Amino acid sequence: MNDVEYLVSYGLAGDFGRFRAPRPLPCRRGARVVVRSHRGVEVGSVLRPATPRHAAFLPNTTVGQLLRGLTPDDERTLDATRERGRRLCERAAALADELALPLAVLDAEVLLDGEHAALHLLRAGDGDVRPLVSGLSREFGLHVQIADLAHVKEEDEQHGCGRENCGREGGGGCGSCGTGCGSCGTKAAPDMTAYFAQLREQMESRRVGLL
Repeated sequence: MNDVEYLVSYGLAGDFGRFRAPRPLPCRRGARVVVRSHRGVEVGSVLRPATPRHAAFLPNTTVGQLLRGLTPDDERTLDATRERGRRLCERAAALADELALPLAVLDAEVLLDGEHAALHLLRAGDGDVRPLVSGLSREFGLHVQIADLAHVKEEDEQHGCGRENCGREGGGGCGSCGTGCGSCGTKAAPDMTAYFAQLREQMESRRVGLL
């Protein structure tokens, strides 16, 4: 597998998976590459060469395509997609307010192919997001996918937030541990910042376990 298949991280949420090049492609750790993931063609960062051991850790992960190393043309395209992502995020937040949807728009990313985008949000209740997605898709000419981080939050709350005495009230959720983590699906700004910092640490620890 060496020089053919790599572990590559991609996307704002820190996803990672196995990606295979059609021919040997030497890549050092941290090298930026262009991959075809389940989301579309996008930029990733090489973690390390994949091994049969990693395949055992990720048995249900679809192996994506490692297309090439990042080129100067890709860099210029990436700059443009970042600007589109910024405008998409601002418009999504405004449209969500207009539609009175119970959610917070956190970020948006337009992929390198210029055809696909991911909208990262945190839902605080039920609400039909289809008008939001269809409106943004028409306005920006993109296939917009929703990345709802509330699902990750719900999984974490089943085990508590990791702080002392948390997860021991009311059936094992965050309950009333006194840290403000709560279980109502909303957070004050400082708590939300701390939550996503903790989430990033958890993602990084998952990567380290595979290295």
